[in-house]
Amino acid sequence: MGALSGANMALWSSIRFSLRILRKHWKLTSIAVSSLAIAMAAGTAGFSVFNALLLRPPAVLRPDQLLTVYSSTPTEEFNGFCDDDYTFYRDHNEIFSDVMAFPYSISMSPVVHENRTKAGLTNAVSDTYFSVLGVPPLLGRVFKRGDDDNPSALAVLSYSYWRWLGANPNIVGNTVSINNVPLTVIGVMPKGFVGTIFSDLPDVWYPLSTDLTVSHQGLAWRTDRTNRPLRIVGRLKPGVTREQALANLQTISKQLASAYPKTNKDRLARVTDTRMLPEDSLSSARIISAIIFGIVGLILFAACSSVVNLLLALASTRRHEILVRAALGATPKQLISEVLVDSTLIAGGGGVLGLFLAFLGFRQLLQFKPYFPGLGSLPLTIDFLPDMTVMAATGALVFVVGLATGFVPGLYSSTPNLAAALSGEIAVGGTRKGRIRNLLVAVQVAVCTLVFIGVGLCFRSLENLRNVNLGFTHRNIAILTTDLQAVASSEDQGRKLYARIREAASQIYGVESVSIAGDVPVSQSEGNVEQVRVANSLTQGEAGERIAFAMVDENFFSTLGIPLLAGRVFASADTPKGPETIVVNHLMGEKFWPGESPTGKTVQIESGHRVATVVGVVADGKYVDIDEAPRPFMYFYLNQHYQPGLYLLARTKGSPRQWLAPLSDALTKAVPGLYPLTLTIDDWLNFALFVPRITLFCIAGFGSSAFMLATVGLYGAVFYSVSERKKELGIRAALGASPQDLRNMILRQTGIVTIAGVCIGTLCGVIATGLVRSLLYGIKPVEWTVCVAVALTMGLMTVLTAYSAARPWLRTDPMASVRHV
Repeated sequence: MGALSGANMALWSSIRFSLRILRKHWKLTSIAVSSLAIAMAAGTAGFSVFNALLLRPPAVLRPDQLLTVYSSTPTEEFNGFCDDDYTFYRDHNEIFSDVMAFPYSISMSPVVHENRTKAGLTNAVSDTYFSVLGVPPLLGRVFKRGDDDNPSALAVLSYSYWRWLGANPNIVGNTVSINNVPLTVIGVMPKGFVGTIFSDLPDVWYPLSTDLTVSHQGLAWRTDRTNRPLRIVGRLKPGVTREQALANLQTISKQLASAYPKTNKDRLARVTDTRMLPEDSLSSARIISAIIFGIVGLILFAACSSVVNLLLALASTRRHEILVRAALGATPKQLISEVLVDSTLIAGGGGVLGLFLAFLGFRQLLQFKPYFPGLGSLPLTIDFLPDMTVMAATGALVFVVGLATGFVPGLYSSTPNLAAALSGEIAVGGTRKGRIRNLLVAVQVAVCTLVFIGVGLCFRSLENLRNVNLGFTHRNIAILTTDLQAVASSEDQGRKLYARIREAASQIYGVESVSIAGDVPVSQSEGNVEQVRVANSLTQGEAGERIAFAMVDENFFSTLGIPLLAGRVFASADTPKGPETIVVNHLMGEKFWPGESPTGKTVQIESGHRVATVVGVVADGKYVDIDEAPRPFMYFYLNQHYQPGLYLLARTKGSPRQWLAPLSDALTKAVPGLYPLTLTIDDWLNFALFVPRITLFCIAGFGSSAFMLATVGLYGAVFYSVSERKKELGIRAALGASPQDLRNMILRQTGIVTIAGVCIGTLCGVIATGLVRSLLYGIKPVEWTVCVAVALTMGLMTVLTAYSAARPWLRTDPMASVRHV
């Protein structure tokens, strides 16, 4: 007990002594703590993202008892379940106390309450959804078993939507309407509940059976065994292991395969822990986390290099003290331990400050409201704030960084050279320590250069995406999206509404052209695909070609400025009962009829065994993603293929945003009951660039951290290196060297180290470019423009930082410098 108490006293004494030393050299301490704080903030951010994506479960009761079930086949790794399969798993399993299901998708619909309309997110869930999650409502009740047996016009509101409605405590019993279907509000969820879909918080939940009514669909959704949109989550019974659960569920899978061999053959149930991300996104999340950790590792390495450099400077300023302690019998182990205490205290200060900076950064991020087409600006529901897991990881990182940064300075301090000190080596800088410092500065500059090249590549990729040829003119286009299912009882009535909508929009002053389509280019979705056969085609196969398509009207190509290359576009003569017509893009024409004119040729559509005639050829474009490769595409005439979900495209004389409200009012007056959602084509394309922009923002944040680290590290290294050489500088000044001569000497020496770091970083950047080119758009094997710009930036930073650090020592009194060692 006494020995332990003595050890504690010795440790506390070492800590107090280190605190006095660090306080005495407060400039050095401030630079070191600031460097580590920047890196620790990046590390904490990386841990928080990894935690939110892969570790943190939904905020529900006992999430460790939840198990997610998905289906898998030899050709499909991740798939959901049809409604009948969900019911069978729910009723025949032996390992869950209860089971719930929901589609991993959210619908966007106009939600109406007391004449207030909001473009809201809605989610259809099973009646056991809330009971399985174990989250009680703030007001009223949630769905109960049996609400899904028959279409139940019930709704549960989110806390945020309830607040938007005015936070009426008596809202239970009121109604909200979705697609003109009234639903009775039975409850409101608490503030902390954000659902079970990553980053998307629904405004309204309603039972799965109600979705048929809300979507104005028949029973096909629930009876189609090939449609598997449902994700199943069950709560394990006490004592049931994951292995037991998997065995029981796969037994049920085999029973279903035996009963339904056409749809369930080789389809087995799989299980995983319940997370906010879907199962098929986990691998992408791991890749993203690995990239973030790689960048964070580089930044931490640069920060540790800076701190090692500064601790070497601190060891140099304490050289006489170290020599005296060594002469009095201090062992190398004791000298190393004192430096490790210093480095650990600096790492601890950097960790605390970094955690605070990360917390502030994420608080600001939670205020960010990205714009979503048709919905407007929505708050983020992703909780990236550091929790106890992240804090524990940061604490472990502090310990590792403390050891890593103190090891080299500790070795340097543990081997004092009295003869070198008396001969003046230390006083004029010392070659051994100088080489170590130069190496560490070069490492920081190299890391900063590498990260900056990454920023440049992301920026170049984003610019390439912005300037890509989309195949249509995307200026001055207003978009309104709506659904006719609530107002049209038949296809004939819906086709009449097509004309009424076009006429109402065309009569608005400033609207030059109007079109109706079933989809918009760059839709971010694979959309519709048909199996196509072409007689005598060189590419004809047994199963035909899978070709994507869109349904458009006759004004679509002129409104979007898509060039007509051959033939004609659709016309009113192409009636629903007449021969089916299609328009193909240039690539499809070249693919199926090389060297021939596609107009007049016929294709066989396997769906319905139809035959369609090509009437025109238009230019190629982008259909799903901005960065997609050229692909065959075809257009069907909307008048021959009725579609209730519509996009109204209107070309205006000026900024389309000015025409959004008049267009919406015109449609509402022309067709009572419509609630169109409005946006512009620029909003649509900006949403398509959302992921590249977020990527650039994140990489730029890490790049700024690396730049600050390189600046702070270089400043500290030059400042303390020059301060140790003040006797040498004094002698040079006494012999006639001017301040300009001394400045040029320091800049020349610093420049050599920086050039070496920039060259190493650029070489690593070229290698990294080859590794990430497939993830970016339009990037060359070597982006010389980016490399040169980064090199010039680093050179300018070096000159300014080195001059600022050395300036206080260049005009010192030569006699005062020579007088003091």
